[in-house]
Amino acid sequence: KIHPQHIQVTMTKILIKSLVRDNQRWIPFFRSMVDNLETKFPDIQFSTWIFENDSIDHSKKLIRENFENYYIQKFDHPIDNMTRTRRLARYRNMFKEKMEDEIPQYDYVLLVDSNIFFSQSAFSKMIETIQTPGISMVCPHACVQTSLPCRFFYDTFATITASGERCSQFTNVVECEHHGATHDRHCHKAQGNPPIYTHKDGRIIDFNSCFGGFVLVKREAYEQSKWAIKDSSDCEHWAFCEDVRKHGRVVMDRDANVIWTEFF
Repeated sequence: KIHPQHIQVTMTKILIKSLVRDNQRWIPFFRSMVDNLETKFPDIQFSTWIFENDSIDHSKKLIRENFENYYIQKFDHPIDNMTRTRRLARYRNMFKEKMEDEIPQYDYVLLVDSNIFFSQSAFSKMIETIQTPGISMVCPHACVQTSLPCRFFYDTFATITASGERCSQFTNVVECEHHGATHDRHCHKAQGNPPIYTHKDGRIIDFNSCFGGFVLVKREAYEQSKWAIKDSSDCEHWAFCEDVRKHGRVVMDRDANVIWTEFF
């Protein structure tokens, strides 16, 4: 007989990655949210890495004080909308390339955009959903803090429906289930336009491309996917999600709720 104490339990390993630039207010919150995940899910081994570039606030100092693993970069790149997606694609790919020797030891990669606030509940739902056979990437229902309690899904730029429709600023991807009178000006309940997906379409919805700032990806799919753009008006996530879908479905879990904000 094998004594129970000699049985080795293999822990799930998750790599948390975040890009940071001038995010001094958010970094301590991010540290706290990661700590909460580690406490809530003791059966999961988390490892957090930060990629910072060109910050002129106290981000570098706070990263060094709060995290063990990070890359501090100086590119002297501008902050402008014309080059934004091209720069982000480069940073995301560079971050992945720098860690190519470490990535194979993980089961999943959790990508967290700066200024995203997430809960243990959102992560719990996403880690449950990604266990579904055939799913390679799970995105959240992401809202903007200033729009609450309206539930308008904000990351329409990254979103391409399963039928191939590229979403625009005023596209209502999923139904807002807030029944009060106050809604974001983009919301279908303010615009009078129907959403693409309603509550009848269920909790899990397939997309050709989706993001939402808090994304859980199976490691094999992440390893073999890259961000890219063809035109300056493209979203870098379109190419990444296209690569991920070679390995499995890209879905949104509508019960996994996160918030983006710049006011905190």
